[in-house]
Amino acid sequence: MLSAPPAFATTASAVRSGPTFRAALALALMLTGFAVEASSNAWPAPPRPVASAGFAPRGALFAPSSATAGGTVAAVEEGSDEQFRAQAEAEVLRRVGAPARRDDLRLWLPVAKGRPVVLDSQPADAADPARPSVDFRLDGLSPDGQFYVVRATLAAGSELLWISRADGTRYEMHGNVNPSPDGRYLVVTHASPGAEFNGVVLWSREDGRLVERYRFQPAPDQTAISFRFMRWRDADTVELAQFAEVDASTCDLGTLSSTALLSRKAERWILRSASGQRCDR
Repeated sequence: MLSAPPAFATTASAVRSGPTFRAALALALMLTGFAVEASSNAWPAPPRPVASAGFAPRGALFAPSSATAGGTVAAVEEGSDEQFRAQAEAEVLRRVGAPARRDDLRLWLPVAKGRPVVLDSQPADAADPARPSVDFRLDGLSPDGQFYVVRATLAAGSELLWISRADGTRYEMHGNVNPSPDGRYLVVTHASPGAEFNGVVLWSREDGRLVERYRFQPAPDQTAISFRFMRWRDADTVELAQFAEVDASTCDLGTLSSTALLSRKAERWILRSASGQRCDR
């Protein structure tokens, strides 16, 4: 029987996600430029916060045009995933309000200080297979309205970006964000057998910034372990479902499940198993 992983604590980013995926995302982000409006760098006060509109489904990533600068959806195949994605983002842009906008494959995100963030989607190029394709879509704002929530979809997977509306700082969040009851901490779990991130990350909110306080990601040679967020028990304790892939001779369906807790002890966070393992049936 596979034993549960030992308790694990850290205060820094000890491990990172798949190198190939991260390299592709980094290159794609480098290819997205920063621009500034010719008239002024001063931007209006942020609009009223709105909740994230959720994630549009994956599908055909590109069409001749996704949406115009005014948010009107361009002509695409009726009923296609691309049409749904374009319509969903156009509605988000309408709710967020100007000057955030889309101009064909370019997404403009103004910030309070400095140049606006400009994200350029790019389709695959048959003449240059090494160039990564990437599709940026605005999903909405964080619940407090301080961050843009953007989904970056690449051929190898996807990444969720929170982008500060104050200064444009980008944070790779990996998956859905679950705030603590007091809003001080954010926890993210994501399970991926491939190139995407697999593990648990916890952030603290400090003066409008996000600071990574905990990260756990199984080493490549470890038995496959993944986590799913269940609930915050209190402001300092997260309850997670933990899964370990095992041989069918150990468990018919090949998965052992248990409960894990991520808890704060003073200034440290510790992840530990909190129940016995059981076979999923």
